[in-house]
Amino acid sequence: MLQFGIIACAGVIPLALIAGPIRGIPPYWRLIDCSFGIIGVIPLLICLHHVRHLERAA
Repeated sequence: MLQFGIIACAGVIPLALIAGPIRGIPPYWRLIDCSFGIIGVIPLLICLHHVRHLERAA
């Protein structure tokens, strides 16, 4: 499930860059939209690291 969340966060960036101009969203707002994907992936990567560590320990 964590991998799906990481993929979804990665998908936010191209979606914001492609759909933003179509919808008339200003460029700085598109960068804010992209930042949600970047910021959202950080806790997911940390959790994925811990889960893999726990799987190796078990």
